[in-house]
Amino acid sequence: MLREQLLEYKIYKERRKKQKRNNRKVAPKGVFPRMNIFVFTNLINFFRKNGFVSSQYINKTIVVPKFFSFENNSDDSITFFKLLLSSYLLSDNSILIDFTNCESVDISNAMLLDIMLKELNIVKRAYNEKYYNYITKSIRYKESKHIKVNKCLRVFRLIKDVKDVQDGEGFLYLGLKKGWAKRVSYKENNKGATCKEIREFLNNSLKESNAILNPVGENVIDKLLSEILNNAEDHSIHNEWYVNGVSYKEIVDGEPIIELNLGILNLGFSIAEGLSKSKEKNVDTIKEINEWYIRHYALMEKKGDICFTKDDLYTLYCLQEGISRLKYEDESRGRGTMNFIRAFITLGSFGEKNPQYKSHLNIISGKTIVNCDNKRKPYRKENTFFLSLNKDNDINLLPDKEYLKHTHQKFPGTFLEVKIYLNKTYFKEILP
Repeated sequence: MLREQLLEYKIYKERRKKQKRNNRKVAPKGVFPRMNIFVFTNLINFFRKNGFVSSQYINKTIVVPKFFSFENNSDDSITFFKLLLSSYLLSDNSILIDFTNCESVDISNAMLLDIMLKELNIVKRAYNEKYYNYITKSIRYKESKHIKVNKCLRVFRLIKDVKDVQDGEGFLYLGLKKGWAKRVSYKENNKGATCKEIREFLNNSLKESNAILNPVGENVIDKLLSEILNNAEDHSIHNEWYVNGVSYKEIVDGEPIIELNLGILNLGFSIAEGLSKSKEKNVDTIKEINEWYIRHYALMEKKGDICFTKDDLYTLYCLQEGISRLKYEDESRGRGTMNFIRAFITLGSFGEKNPQYKSHLNIISGKTIVNCDNKRKPYRKENTFFLSLNKDNDINLLPDKEYLKHTHQKFPGTFLEVKIYLNKTYFKEILP
């Protein structure tokens, strides 16, 4: 009996050795789509539940929109990300992302693409570690005809080099930062370190214009960033937030012009949805907001043009100073976003004298896009700051359509993106 057991054990060991020597086989057609749900990350699962993964979006070649921008082309941008996730997760084919005809890429789009590519790599590694039949699919990139787009692709390491770049031009890259609040101590430490990195990124960008934040300015920026990241946590399902930024240096008439881009993202419910979730506890705030909505809806009816949805207008109302869905918890809430808008509109005021360098701050939330610039910026009335988005600076009047937009496809979260231009001559006026 013992001899038979030893013989069986010997045969077993030989089989195990042979199995280890054999190369793993490539997964047959369709194995990855059937199994990948077990190796999805939380983020990929989140997008799947929000309709970003469907067989109707499968394609071997994904053409990037001409304007890859949530601000100017939100619906096509969302379709692009649906194509990317669906084609990778529901097919065994490799993918080509074609930037050939793309003329511009906003920081929010580049940032979300970077996040998704990182998540898909995690899914691929997890699948190959978990299952015997591994996958070898890849994602390739075709560069654009436009140098500015290729600079962005180079920053995010999608292509290796950019041709025809002038001497002295370059970029600074913040790198993707991610945070989440699992417990108070970790939340504060994580956020503080990230705020410091962002502030240093801003300062390094300013140095290219021979300017720098003084200690008071650094404290102000730290406080603003902390408040914005708090807001991002509050609106995220998993209390997560993402930050990234890049600044480009161009030489114009022998003088450096710095284009600074910063994006802050949370995924979960939109600003308007967050307010609706707290309406039973936030009675006073909801009452004030409803008064604005009734007034604005009457104006739209009078014009015969219902151009804004309730969520569009609610998103705008939530940006006003003193308005917050968490006002019932803390009376001091409701100032962070307004202060952030004011600070960056001031930093970007170089565009007032130079229209070709138009700075802006956008908020993409749900099906709503809010656009602020030097023409439509916060104004002060009776010690309170308002953002009306109309030329009359009157919150009781309707906002302009080009500054408050409604989209057909929903973005499942909130993106805050900033683009400002910095110039050393102009900064001597605002940062003496």
